[in-house]
Amino acid sequence: MLAKAHRLNKHGSYSYVYRNGRRFSEPDVVLIFTPARSVRVGFSVSNKVGKAVVRNKVKRRLRESVAAMLPRMSGCQAVVSANPSAAHKDYAVLDGELVRLFERAGIVK
Repeated sequence: MLAKAHRLNKHGSYSYVYRNGRRFSEPDVVLIFTPARSVRVGFSVSNKVGKAVVRNKVKRRLRESVAAMLPRMSGCQAVVSANPSAAHKDYAVLDGELVRLFERAGIVK
């Protein structure tokens, strides 16, 4: 589970990242981030991905992947958004895409 100190949870925080952030994308996942002093990550999974059970499963997989990378991350505020195709992918595929996104963005050392 992602610690409370590392969660992006206010609407204004999400809006700030969407307005001022840089975007990187893979087929199933999109990363939007801005530099910051501490690491804070939020997740966005729309209704297009599926019903609540499927959306929550995708969010759990994304959260677990980010939590594993947390010790290697430099300061940023990020929003991880899932595309509808993410509903049919397993953990290994989503984890690989997230790692590539964070490395391309220069967030993971």
